[in-house]
Amino acid sequence: MVKLNNIFRWLSIRNKLLIAFAGLSIFPLTLVGIYNIVSTVRLMREVALQELTGDVHTIREKTENFLDDISSDIRVLQNSSSMETWMQRTSLSRGFAPSADLTHIGNEILSFAKTKEIYYQFRLIDESGDELLRVECDNPSDSTKTFRIVTPSELAGGRAQYYFLLVDKLGRNQIAFAPAEVAHRGVERIPVISFALPLMEHGRRLGILVANVFEKNLLDVIETKRHADPERKVVLVTGDGHYLYHSEKKRDWNRLLASREEDNLARDYTPQVATSILSGREGTLTEGTKEIISYAPLFETTPIPGTSARSLSFSIPIIVFVSVPESAVMGPARSYTMTLFGFLVIFLCFAVGLGLLATRQFTRPISQVQRGAEIIAEGHYEHRLEVQTNDEIEQLATQFNRMAASLQAHDQELRAHRMHLEDMVQQRTKELLEEKTKLHLLLDNVPSAFVLLDRNFCILTVSAAFTRVTGLLSGGAIGKEYSEVDEAGASMWVSAFSNGTTESRTRQVRHPDSGDRLLEYVAVPMKEGNKVTALLLIITDITERKRLEQQMVQTEKLVAAAEMSSMIAHEFRNALTSVKMIIQLFGESKHLSRSERRSLGVALDSIRHMEGIVTELLSFARPKPLMFKPTNVNRVLHSSIEFISPHVRKKEVALVSKLDASVGELPLDESLLKEAIINLLLNGIQAIEANGRMTKRGRVTATSKSLSLSAPLTGGSYRGGAGKADAAGLTLARHTNCVQIKISDNGCGIADDQLQKIFDPFYTTKTNGTGLGLPMVQRTVAAHGGVLQVESTVHKGTTFSIYLPIANGQKKQRHGNHSRRG
Repeated sequence: MVKLNNIFRWLSIRNKLLIAFAGLSIFPLTLVGIYNIVSTVRLMREVALQELTGDVHTIREKTENFLDDISSDIRVLQNSSSMETWMQRTSLSRGFAPSADLTHIGNEILSFAKTKEIYYQFRLIDESGDELLRVECDNPSDSTKTFRIVTPSELAGGRAQYYFLLVDKLGRNQIAFAPAEVAHRGVERIPVISFALPLMEHGRRLGILVANVFEKNLLDVIETKRHADPERKVVLVTGDGHYLYHSEKKRDWNRLLASREEDNLARDYTPQVATSILSGREGTLTEGTKEIISYAPLFETTPIPGTSARSLSFSIPIIVFVSVPESAVMGPARSYTMTLFGFLVIFLCFAVGLGLLATRQFTRPISQVQRGAEIIAEGHYEHRLEVQTNDEIEQLATQFNRMAASLQAHDQELRAHRMHLEDMVQQRTKELLEEKTKLHLLLDNVPSAFVLLDRNFCILTVSAAFTRVTGLLSGGAIGKEYSEVDEAGASMWVSAFSNGTTESRTRQVRHPDSGDRLLEYVAVPMKEGNKVTALLLIITDITERKRLEQQMVQTEKLVAAAEMSSMIAHEFRNALTSVKMIIQLFGESKHLSRSERRSLGVALDSIRHMEGIVTELLSFARPKPLMFKPTNVNRVLHSSIEFISPHVRKKEVALVSKLDASVGELPLDESLLKEAIINLLLNGIQAIEANGRMTKRGRVTATSKSLSLSAPLTGGSYRGGAGKADAAGLTLARHTNCVQIKISDNGCGIADDQLQKIFDPFYTTKTNGTGLGLPMVQRTVAAHGGVLQVESTVHKGTTFSIYLPIANGQKKQRHGNHSRRG
């Protein structure tokens, strides 16, 4: 069931009452008025159609009488004595009749025409189409007409085929007629109705008698008195739709036919209306046009069987229709409608006025109740209504006041409870915030990073240490899949979800600030019952731990090597001292031969070489304390190059130096750094000799320059081939300002398997080497807080790069003390 309240939501009680008052007042009047209007319109249309149909019948009846008179006149001329004499003689002479007969016929027709002025022309045409006789009106435009017999020279010859077509199928005493236009003296066009009678004798046609009647006379018959209506029009139209007569266009009778190309039925009416009028049937029209029309054929187009007095045939159909504008017929109905509308407006205003007065008596208290409800809805429960109507509305207001009092009491109780609950909530919220703050502080200050993932690997929470540990951004990570933050990390924990067991992985990552870092991932499944609902990732940076482990291993190696070196050096030095003294005593003997003295010299040289090795072992085992002071790096490089220059010249190896003048002073132990650089230069010369190069092609290059690190630089990682090897030690952060010292050679290079061992004590590939040179260089660089790197390619050469940070001497001293303790 349709509810009007759901459709018309804007209708208030007052509007509904006003609609009811208005409906009750004007609805009956409207129904009666509409019924009267419909009945009046129907009656007036029927009356108009009856009057129009009567006019059509009257026009047809008068037209038939007019045609009967014309037919009678033509038959009188046909049966005249002169016409019968001419027909008999023409029949006997087979087409040739004396001209005297034509003269008699012309005089009779002339006398006849003068008695009746409706005729414009009489013509007698023989069977060959030649005009034999013509009597016509000499002045068709004058009111008093005169007639004449046309001279033989004016007669037309062979140009009357139109009339033969008109009477082609007519029998004896049958007359055909049709509208036409005749040229008067070749200039003026006269609209006429042509009547043609075939002249028959013994069943053979001898000629045609033609009578042309002024069309105006037929139209005068149509124009006779009709119903007095100035807007009613009468129209004659041919079967092809052209006007023969139009009561609204009759200013010039002689141009009615001449203007038929411009004025036609199809131009003034719709195709449906024109088709109905030209159908040849009698009928009426009220639809599809703004007029009421009655139409019928003006007369029959075929001879009427059994009628000898008026055997007429009209070759072109002519339809007559009478019409009146629908607006003229419906004028009274419109007046009645306007009157009814005026009464409806008056009644509506009266009903609305009464409705406003009546509805105000109970809509005002209802508005008070509504306003009171709004005030109480806003929380003002102390508000009360004052309505005195002595009816149901006053009872409603009383109940409303009781409800407001009850709400006021309940509101006071709720406020007390709410205040108590707010205190409890604030206290609990404070406690939760404190616990949350403690937890966040605990998680954010733990060195490890924590990430909580759901079963879809989406991040639920992440600790502040995540960016610091992994180098990945954690801002806005909550809600994203872990693969969006760490592309390579999410696939490692699928098994932890499926198996529900704690798993750990170690993974090397590239930190944007501190370089290559080694991270340990521990995945801890979070279970509810037996179902894994989340996964806790604990990410710990173990780079320093691994580095310390490597340093401890290296330190242990160095301590073991130092202890062994110290023991060997002590034992060897005592033994070598005794042997040396004995050899020197033998050398002082004067009884030795030349060959014996040469042998003793070789033995002393060997002892001296062994003493050098022992000294080197002691230096490695008990390094001297570092003494830092501001020193120019270029000066140390230059001094080192000058020291080995005689050796370089002896070997004929090219020594090239490219020193950056912008390099300043650093707190250095000059002697130790010089010793380390000399060691690297000598290694380069030896690598060139081992490569078997020609002396002119060998080259050792020493360079220095200041730079700022674009990436973190870490010691302790090794890569073979054309890669790098870093001595285990410190890490220099990105953007650290450093002095770079490079010692390059184009010697034999270092194989991949050897590159990772070159900093181990006693590891050497030389025949007479001790394997302590590069470990001492590494220890010297580390004592200066620097990083030592090696890049090497077999048969192409090796480059040692020393990076010394530009920092204060106190920091250097700490590293130096650390090296002495190592």
